[in-house]
Amino acid sequence: MLDELHVLNIGVIEDLTVQLGPGMTVISGETGAGKTLIVDALVLLCGNRADGSLIRTGSSYARVEARFRERETESVLARQMSVGDSSRAYINNQLCRAVDLSEISSRLFHVYGQHEAQLLFSSSAQAATLDNYSEIDYSNLLELRLRLREAEEHLQLLGGDERARRRELYICQSEFDEIAAADLKDPEEEAALKEELELLSNAVEFREALATVQTLLIDGDSQATAMDQLGEARRMLAHTGKYSSIVEHLSGMIEDLNDIGRDIRMEMEHLDPDPGRLEQLHERLQKLSKLKRKYGDTLREVIDYRERVATRIAELNSFELVASNLESEMEAYRVQIKAVEDEILSLRREGSKSLATGVADRLRSLAMPHGVFEVRLGQSGIGDPVTFMFSSNPGEKLGPVAKIASGGELSRLMLAIRLLSGSDVQTMIFDEVDAGIGGKTAVSVGKALAELSLSKQVIVVTHLAQVASFARNQIAVTKSIRNGRTVTEARVVSGEDRVEELARMLSGQNESEKAKEHARELLTNANGRSANNSSA
Repeated sequence: MLDELHVLNIGVIEDLTVQLGPGMTVISGETGAGKTLIVDALVLLCGNRADGSLIRTGSSYARVEARFRERETESVLARQMSVGDSSRAYINNQLCRAVDLSEISSRLFHVYGQHEAQLLFSSSAQAATLDNYSEIDYSNLLELRLRLREAEEHLQLLGGDERARRRELYICQSEFDEIAAADLKDPEEEAALKEELELLSNAVEFREALATVQTLLIDGDSQATAMDQLGEARRMLAHTGKYSSIVEHLSGMIEDLNDIGRDIRMEMEHLDPDPGRLEQLHERLQKLSKLKRKYGDTLREVIDYRERVATRIAELNSFELVASNLESEMEAYRVQIKAVEDEILSLRREGSKSLATGVADRLRSLAMPHGVFEVRLGQSGIGDPVTFMFSSNPGEKLGPVAKIASGGELSRLMLAIRLLSGSDVQTMIFDEVDAGIGGKTAVSVGKALAELSLSKQVIVVTHLAQVASFARNQIAVTKSIRNGRTVTEARVVSGEDRVEELARMLSGQNESEKAKEHARELLTNANGRSANNSSA
């Protein structure tokens, strides 16, 4: 249920908060006061494309926030638009995608407007309406069609005629043999080879550096080495017996130099340049580079390509068997699809009869006692058009809704269908679905909406007092001038204030005693009908 709506900087609405309750709530107001902008604000929460022209002149942004309550769970949906920038969507104060906002809003509320009645002109919309009423689940059919398409694509990828398959097999085998000849095992081989190549390429320079260090520290012939000097220093102090700790340190340093000498000799042995090894490294790296140019940017991609080619070779070599299996699989899917489509057609036929009867009954309660409604189906399959046929007057031939129904009739048709098919959402918002009607017909529409509000939260934007009189709550939208700017305001009206608002809706003047008397009569009659509906 929608508890609260906050609209900021949309059209003539500067800052508006509307509190809503259960049952039926009517939003009324003079033309241009901003009541339809409230619906536009709610439509933004459906994830529809945000229209920057809605932002109030002089404002840098606009925001809509709605608070919903389902049992013990509260959800806050919001949408914000900025001038010259894209909009942002929020769920419970967390930034989200517009598609996520659309998904959750579709489970919380739905807006029914005159534009939705126009959708009844579309055969696809009529089919969707019938399928929704008939509770047809397309998930199994869609899954089967997907599997069939995948099998068809797999068969197509296997190859065309035999000559084309032989040509592809030759190419695949050549590619596989070339990669296999390289005996690739380690995707990191190239990096290791480059490291070894760099080391060997600099071997002479490294050996000279190590030899110089060896000469300076240990093996110098023409000059005293570090080892010689440390040994002389140890001898000079050792005979005194007084500096044993220093002598011990010197001995440790001499031992360290011996270790360094051994390490240097081992490194120099490893750095013995091997022209043959250098040539091997260059050749291997060239081969790997060639493979990467042809089959992937990295050795990992080349190895993966080799595996894919191997799989493809196996498929081509066993084409007849694989193709036969795929053909059998596809035929099985076609049989299942036909069975599911036949079941859907059967459900549609049953649903079309039930929908036609139910809509006709509803139309009688909406002041169309002679209305005839029929659903016509094609005979070929579920892809055939669905056509809603209608006649409002006795003796008149049935015709397509799009060509026959007037604006008022179309609104009532849509309302009858919605009342009949119901909705999973708890909050239903109707934007001037009473367009083109009045008098007793408007009373019938108001009564139908009140009946719906026994199980749903119903919010109705209307200009008809006959409809508004059935509401549990009424919100009057007005506009005024503040600091030279038009500002929209909304307030809950009750008691005498509501009588005056209904009187304004009836006559355009809220001070007319005759209009007030009529308004009180409407409220009394509506309350009596609502009480009867509740007891029923």
